[in-house]
Amino acid sequence: MRTDAELKADLMERLDAIPAVNGSEIEVSVDHGMVTLSGEVDTHQTRFQVERTVRRVSGMRGLEIKIKPSPSAPKRHHH
Repeated sequence: MRTDAELKADLMERLDAIPAVNGSEIEVSVDHGMVTLSGEVDTHQTRFQVERTVRRVSGMRGLEIKIKPSPSAPKRHHH
C-alpha cells in the first residue's frame, strides 16, 4: 500500500505532464488513499484528460473529482 505522500507526488507529477494543465490550478488532497482533485481547468476536454490520467495511478482507494471547466481559467497553448 502506498503512502498518501507517495500517491500525491505521483498524481502531481502526472498532472504537470498534461500540456493543457498548469499543476498549480489543481489541488490534490489524499486522505488514507482517498484522492480528491479540486480546482479549475479551461475546457471539458482538459477535465476529461485529467480524469483519464489520474485513473491510471495505482494505489488509490477512491477518487473524487471536483474540477470545473472555466472559460476564464488561464489559456494554455493547444495542439
